[in-house]
Amino acid sequence: MHKKLQFFLIPIISLVTVLSIVFSGCGDKQNKNWLTIYGGVLGGSFSQFAGGINQVVKDREPTFKLSIVASAGSVENTRRVNEDKNALGVVFASESSLGYNGEEIFAEGGPKTDIRMVTLLYFAYGQFSTLQNSDIHEFKDIIGKKIACGAPGSGTAKTLERLAKAAGIWGQFTPIYRGGDSAAQELQDGQVKGFMWLVSVPNSAIIALTAIKSIRMIDLDTPATEHGLYDKYPYYYPASLPEGAYEGKVETVKTIMMPTVLIANKAVPDDIIYAIIKHIYSPTGHQVMVQTNKAASDMTIENADKAFVIPLHNGAYKFWQEQGVEIPEHAMPVEDEI
Repeated sequence: MHKKLQFFLIPIISLVTVLSIVFSGCGDKQNKNWLTIYGGVLGGSFSQFAGGINQVVKDREPTFKLSIVASAGSVENTRRVNEDKNALGVVFASESSLGYNGEEIFAEGGPKTDIRMVTLLYFAYGQFSTLQNSDIHEFKDIIGKKIACGAPGSGTAKTLERLAKAAGIWGQFTPIYRGGDSAAQELQDGQVKGFMWLVSVPNSAIIALTAIKSIRMIDLDTPATEHGLYDKYPYYYPASLPEGAYEGKVETVKTIMMPTVLIANKAVPDDIIYAIIKHIYSPTGHQVMVQTNKAASDMTIENADKAFVIPLHNGAYKFWQEQGVEIPEHAMPVEDEI
């Protein structure tokens, strides 16, 4: 009798155990806020900043579950955040503005009106590298050359295209759609004559390149000024490569600069966005961001409005209002969402 009862109970106990584990897992998923952050390519700042945000948030919000997804860059991230109701993404200010308004590369697919601004992350500098003995000395010298310019769908590739079109030389050189470590390797190996990279300073791919080859960077500010890039695209700024950016291995040069920002789908709950931005701007959170990438030092209250090129997410609006930041009319949250 006891043996029969024991034989009967064992499968029941096993079934209860399995069901407990299954439903426990389901409960865990139901209790977590599952989010995606779209980053970028290996060796780029986008992926580093996405990882930094994840590190800060996971240590402070155990109910948040962030998944970092690699991508081709700014254009792709703008599209994906617009489509994914649980998504955030690192993009250039240019793509957030053009995407929201359905302009240029976004014209065919229509405005990406489900994206919202969260915060500035850093300023990206246009860094056009060429070997020290190269015959490229100014922008127009790229005519007839192969130039690595970031992955297809990246803000770097579009920046080179915009500047080349403004200068009237688009179509007179060969763009090679490589970015980060792979582009630096191709310049090192002589497969390309130049490497355009809109990225934070210093950048790991360029640091690795300078350890092996002597390089120069060319002036991008002069052609941008002469050909009206700043007038047509007001989210570009004139700048200079910071002194000592690559430990004296690269001389400072005039260039262009672009705010790099964090956007979110408008459907991400307000309290989640508020919590994320609050944590990454806290003293300890900001320290983690700077340790991840030194360019995070650009994340200041004073620089905040450089990101306000499209309407703010409600959660971000609440945070910036509390900080006393003046918010321009075009960056106010969309009325029906307030």
